[in-house]
Amino acid sequence: MPELPDYPEPRQLDKGMTVEIEQGEGKEPIVGEVGAVVEEADPEGTVVKLKSGAEGRVRKITHE
Repeated sequence: MPELPDYPEPRQLDKGMTVEIEQGEGKEPIVGEVGAVVEEADPEGTVVKLKSGAEGRVRKITHE
């Protein structure tokens, strides 16, 4: 079984933080501000809802 990438953990995420999310296989990543953490305990990445309304799994914390 392949090792999963090291995605940010829920405790590392705060409202208003800028992150890059993935909405699904093959879709372009989206960068935006965290509005709410939707689903926490998942090795495939924490699911958040951005302030823009987009929802997806956090891939990395950005500094934009």
